[in-house]
Amino acid sequence: MDKFAFLQEQLRELESCGLLRRLLCVESAQGPVVRFEGDPGEKVLFCSNNYLNLAEDKRVAAAVTAAVKRYGYGGAASRLISGTMKPHLDVESTFSEFFGTESALLFPSGWTANEAVLKTIPQKGDIVLLDRFDHASIIDAARAGGAEFRTYRPDNLDRLEKFLAIKKYKRRFIVTESVFSMDGNAADLARLAGLKRAYNAVLIVDEAHALGCLGETGAGLAQEVGLLGEIDIIVAPLGKAVAATGAIVAGPRTVIDYLINKARAFIYTTAPAPVTCAAISAALKIIKTEPQRRERLKANAEYIRTGLGKLGADTGKSTTHIIPVIIGPSKDTLRISKDLYDRGFFIAAIRPPTVPEGSARLRISVQSDHTKEQLDGLVEAIEEITKGTSAILRCR
Repeated sequence: MDKFAFLQEQLRELESCGLLRRLLCVESAQGPVVRFEGDPGEKVLFCSNNYLNLAEDKRVAAAVTAAVKRYGYGGAASRLISGTMKPHLDVESTFSEFFGTESALLFPSGWTANEAVLKTIPQKGDIVLLDRFDHASIIDAARAGGAEFRTYRPDNLDRLEKFLAIKKYKRRFIVTESVFSMDGNAADLARLAGLKRAYNAVLIVDEAHALGCLGETGAGLAQEVGLLGEIDIIVAPLGKAVAATGAIVAGPRTVIDYLINKARAFIYTTAPAPVTCAAISAALKIIKTEPQRRERLKANAEYIRTGLGKLGADTGKSTTHIIPVIIGPSKDTLRISKDLYDRGFFIAAIRPPTVPEGSARLRISVQSDHTKEQLDGLVEAIEEITKGTSAILRCR
């Protein structure tokens, strides 16, 4: 008897609903154009988080090469044993200065950073208030912690205020992404900061998809709207515009010292490779000194959003470089994704549970180095594929 027959049955059920996932292997550097294993043709990539095209930047690669020669590859121990090396401290110091905080701490991933913050700092008797569209790492971390948690809708902050006003809680934490990863809209940080002040709450902002892309120096949405000093704890995953791995948590020295001593996700994991720190430092320098990358990214996003709007495509409330084309049924979304692939464009189909039931979509993520020809080509391909159907023409 097959001990895992129950898993096979569930996988077949996923496939029948258009929800089965499979891995595709990219054989080239991550850029505007990539090659996939087993496919001789190139595809224009429109679903990568390589927003500023730093994944393939030669200066980043050169920094990594130099770091390998000096430090080798692995960290080889946890940070509290012998794993802390100069590149780790350099990255933390640089980000502390970048965000204007007292201190910063490097984690191996955005997931572990959110887990560390939300499982460690809010405690029994506290309440954590999450935007219902927050990333899974935020939601799972809050569920696993000792504090009570509730969700609120970004278009109904009265519910958030209702929970903030309940007097039984010792401490209150408001947690939001700055730019939402599946919808491309931005949190109302001004309103959240106002509520934070009114109720003496802690405001925690995950800048994953805004870091590098928004703000005068690329510090994110909080900098863009002039509220960087209002954010109590910043979580900055580095796998998007920075095109590396890891995440920074930045905030008061007391918070960072507490995480070093109490956060299991920090204490019981191997230190990030020092070569990764070299890549992060090189990428951050480019982000700070080349604002034209952000300008091109913004222009490209506005250009393609306008083109999609002329088709009548439902792009939700997107205002950033993340632009959903909401289709609805998962099977229709898979079919359109495949048709686009056959025409030379790769956009993965995003389906439940990543997005709510009935809102499967193409999540278009623009890069600063996409050309007008590539942007026009995608819009034209979508128009041709959906001609004569109502699959995405919801706005007409």
